[in-house]
Amino acid sequence: MLLQKSLARRGLCISNTVIILIAVTLYPVSECRAENDQPGKQSKPENSTPRKKQIETLQDLIREVERNEALYTKQKLNITSVYEKFPKAPDPNLQIRMQRNYSLTLQGANFRLEEKSKGRSRVGYFGGLPKKTQNLPSSRYSESESLQVFDGSTHRSLSKHISNAQEKTEQKRIQNRGQISDEYPSLTSFARPHMYLLSSGCPKVPLSTYLKGMQAVLAHPNPSYVSPGSTIKVQLLEDSEFQGLKCKRILVDTILSNGTRHNGWELWLALDRNLLPVRNFSYTYRWSKEIPIAESTVDQWRKVHPGVWFPMKFHTDRYNSFIVKREGKQKLSWRRQEHVTRIELDPQNLAETTFTQLEFPKGISIYIEKDGQRTNRKTGDEGH
Repeated sequence: MLLQKSLARRGLCISNTVIILIAVTLYPVSECRAENDQPGKQSKPENSTPRKKQIETLQDLIREVERNEALYTKQKLNITSVYEKFPKAPDPNLQIRMQRNYSLTLQGANFRLEEKSKGRSRVGYFGGLPKKTQNLPSSRYSESESLQVFDGSTHRSLSKHISNAQEKTEQKRIQNRGQISDEYPSLTSFARPHMYLLSSGCPKVPLSTYLKGMQAVLAHPNPSYVSPGSTIKVQLLEDSEFQGLKCKRILVDTILSNGTRHNGWELWLALDRNLLPVRNFSYTYRWSKEIPIAESTVDQWRKVHPGVWFPMKFHTDRYNSFIVKREGKQKLSWRRQEHVTRIELDPQNLAETTFTQLEFPKGISIYIEKDGQRTNRKTGDEGH
């Protein structure tokens, strides 16, 4: 798969852009890492030894991406994500900043995902602020916890949300919710390192599936962000180098049903990093056709096995859309930084209940979805 030696040997330079149109149905996208920890003892995944492969067409690229995606289908992962708004608030206590911690165990389709978040987020008001609320803060502190388990047939989830009062006379609001469903759930993009830099606004599918087109995306269980009538255009661009890594560059455009070129992703796939994206420029063409509205970059790598790499730190900078459009300049609007604090591929000795065990507290409402029918009931002492 690696092309560095063969490119030097043959002096091959790809200069012509190959344009391939793929009909696909996608939702229009408008908007859109710590010191190396010591690896624990891990078993080596099968087929992890890299191979050299000439990539000349989009189909070649899809096959190689798909082959590399298979290296990450079994994993235990801890990741911290920090979102921060810019410019920062004069009062640090009112700064919009949210931290989320994820713990994921993945084994093929089965997964266990725990999430905890805390911080301040923007308070939204429809139609502007009423006079009586104009002196209230524009952000609110909140905390949340959630747990999801899926064993291939049944999806169980439990969430708890705590929001602080805006006024001293108000009390904290606590909301609990449980769910049991036979529907296949969408899986977070944190399960797919090839989708790390496209996690916002893309279908929740593997990158290879995304590039294959409409039938592949719709055939994937619960892909999300799919809407009839849109197509995508994928272009293989000229190879480039970034951070000392030779990269295959592709541009993926979303075309609306009326023919409007809506948004695009310019992905830089690192040849020596299992074709993982090391860089992404995000375009929303109604703001600018030349200036990206967001840029994502991998900041730190770790070799978890011979020939198998993992992005340990990466971040996204989002720019103010109106300033991009009016002034042709990029001004930071928000930044999201991700840090993988633990990664173990092909984890061993998982408990039999890893993907099934979830205890619901007594007295909360649980939504039951089965065969398309939805019911609601309270938990009893026995739980579910």
